[in-house]
Amino acid sequence: IYGVISGKGKAVIDGEEVALAEGDWLRVAPKAKRQFSAAADSGITFVCIQVKENSLGGFTADDAVVY
Repeated sequence: IYGVISGKGKAVIDGEEVALAEGDWLRVAPKAKRQFSAAADSGITFVCIQVKENSLGGFTADDAVVY
């Protein structure tokens, strides 16, 4: 799971190009080939959250503690 914190750019996931901008979230299958790049006129900052595939299937928003 990737979240774009700031900037813009693109991701190429298994050959498919996806435009990215601040606030976007992208889930990528573990087996997928991926490449990320910043736009020519902007940097990009993103966070990557790794989880085991299908490991969160039994959880819902009701399982969270919201403050």
